[in-house]
Amino acid sequence: ISQKIIETKIPQLVVSDEDFASLTVAQNKKIPTVLITDILETKFTRGFSSFIEKKMNKSMQKIIQNSNAVILPEEGTDEGNIFRVGPIVRQTDFSREELREKFSFDKKTIVVSIGGTDAGIFLIERILEIFQNSDEFEIVIVSGPSVSKKFENIRNLGFVNNLHEVIYAADVLVSLAGKSTIDEAREYGTPAVFIPIKGHFEQEDNAKEIGFSPEDIDHIEELVMKKLQAKRNPVKSNGAQKAAKIIQDLLG
Repeated sequence: ISQKIIETKIPQLVVSDEDFASLTVAQNKKIPTVLITDILETKFTRGFSSFIEKKMNKSMQKIIQNSNAVILPEEGTDEGNIFRVGPIVRQTDFSREELREKFSFDKKTIVVSIGGTDAGIFLIERILEIFQNSDEFEIVIVSGPSVSKKFENIRNLGFVNNLHEVIYAADVLVSLAGKSTIDEAREYGTPAVFIPIKGHFEQEDNAKEIGFSPEDIDHIEELVMKKLQAKRNPVKSNGAQKAAKIIQDLLG
């Protein structure tokens, strides 16, 4: 698909969020490319499977080297064609009060976000086990299309394209440890608990940086109650503006 689009449109620049196929096609056609990624290599597997992963990493490194710019949404020093711009977070035009009214968040609201797969169902089940029968809190679930399990008497927003606004409106976020979700909670000052998928190197690294681990699921009630008492502390970033400037400069 990417090859057909690129050959038809003949773009001046190809910007990709880890769609390596489109970058490869563009680079083979000498079209400038920008890769936006959280990671510079993977380390999921061990044993024989790691041999395949090493070959994949080798291909990834070639794409990185051939990219005009590689944008990482993290703090740090730029190196060659690698630009660390800080968190890239979507903005909202609404106040928190307006969003709470929009989403009908009337009680203390705990949002549970598990991404697009069913890998985080354990988070939903554990939070419901603890808080579902409480009159003080409302549990709101955000889940992707892969989650087929039904949860009764609970608000499930399903997939949303404005998760950053839901996070902003929430009193506490409980989530897997995806970097973009961590960055959005940080940007909007929403107290949060992040439980990584055990064995998922990227999520475990993300969680470790902010003091969480897979084992925290065993005392998540204590963590959530502590976060409910925490003050909001938004940390603003301008990663999106920096990334846009890099792309704009490449367009001339």
